Amino acid sequence: MELFSGRMLMFWFCLLQFLNFVERGAVSSNSVKGQYTNETCSKQCSDSESLSCRNECGFDGIQGEWNLTDAEMGLLASMFTGGLTIASPISAHMVRLVHPFAVIGFGQLIFTLALFGAGFSTNFWMLLGFRTLVGVSEPSFIVVAPAMIDIIAPPERRSLWMAAFYMCISLGSAGGLMLGTIVKAAGGNWQWAFWVQAIINLPLALLFIFSRPADFTWDRIKGSPAPPENGNVDDEAGKLVPLEEGASPTASPKNPLQAMARASMGFEESRSAWEDIKELLRSRRYIFLVTAYSLMMAVSGVILFWGPKAGKDTYKIEEHADIYFGAMVVVSGISGTLVGGWLLDRLGGGYEKACKVCAIQLVIAGVLCTLSFWIPPSTTDPNVYAFFALFSIGYFCVASFYGPATSTLLWVCDPALRAQSVGLATLIFHIFGDIPSPWYAGAIHDYGGLSWQWTFTVLCPVLILSGLIFVLAILPDGSK
Repeated sequence: MELFSGRMLMFWFCLLQFLNFVERGAVSSNSVKGQYTNETCSKQCSDSESLSCRNECGFDGIQGEWNLTDAEMGLLASMFTGGLTIASPISAHMVRLVHPFAVIGFGQLIFTLALFGAGFSTNFWMLLGFRTLVGVSEPSFIVVAPAMIDIIAPPERRSLWMAAFYMCISLGSAGGLMLGTIVKAAGGNWQWAFWVQAIINLPLALLFIFSRPADFTWDRIKGSPAPPENGNVDDEAGKLVPLEEGASPTASPKNPLQAMARASMGFEESRSAWEDIKELLRSRRYIFLVTAYSLMMAVSGVILFWGPKAGKDTYKIEEHADIYFGAMVVVSGISGTLVGGWLLDRLGGGYEKACKVCAIQLVIAGVLCTLSFWIPPSTTDPNVYAFFALFSIGYFCVASFYGPATSTLLWVCDPALRAQSVGLATLIFHIFGDIPSPWYAGAIHDYGGLSWQWTFTVLCPVLILSGLIFVLAILPDGSK
């Protein structure tokens, strides 16, 4: 079996996506993030939410070791995403200059070293720096993988393959939540959550660094006969179309995989990254897409980072909150992501249909996630099952967004701009989305005097606004 056939390449991308989100999930877990060490104090402090109470009772995990506020823990999540944001457009441009496998491999090596460093951190600022470095490493494959998957996938299953890739977000996040719980149950410190993952990730980094197939072509990647020299690949149907009259077979191809292959073989791309960015930003549709995506990512960042703690405090879930949320993220995330891709394929694919699927799912998600925090408790104990039922369906709808939404970023632009489209969108929706959102959610809770119930009530309806903006992205593009 070839290590980098179409299906195997899809497997490697999914594995890298999974491992990256295991790290995020582990930091979000109550076991790694921190929780009250004394059960009596836990009940008292959950009611008062005062820092003095927290200091007297004590916390374990990262938050307890350095006595951090919720706002500081939110900053820990935000700076990770800040590193990711800075590196995204750089990684998108690097695949034009060097072999894309080298970009992925060295990015994963940085990721591995940053995980080891995070585990050896001796203070909050040191950990903050390594978390930022973890974020820097992720775009090495995030901006490349969607463009590749859109090409290597069978045309009739393109959205489903994209959904499978984004399914690993939920699977990895849940795996991280469970990893934190397992590490604590085994008697290990929170540092082991980072070290275990670093050990697992190192062989993958080395695999991509030292595997740079010279025949990085359609024949190698797609597993089917390579297109002849007098043809190009149509980005929507996967069929051969003639080259423009007078064009050279070595001219800049429309296909991103061919552009990557040519870059690795020494062909220069004369077009600058800034020219690509200007072309993308002239598209009204693209602006609507990244705006809607940014709003969605802001809420998603709060849900994944603060969701376990918010549910635990609101419904007084005394034990195994991480396990419950991990199970919810696995079931709802995997099924939602796959259903989103399957639904788009069943509808026939296409840009406008993808926007409609995103809009409908986000509106439903906004309503259900908001309502889940306002289920009245029963006369004996909180109605935890009803909360998880509503929140699970809401998160199912959030997860179904990823595949179709990424497809819109690929289909809204010229195929040669796909890697840059994903890279620029990643930059924008992290800066305005999940970089600040965990921090200001923690700040609202700490300094605004709002309970987690009200904090989520303020933020979850933003999903509805995001869905409505996807409807605007269907309108004709004024840039054409």
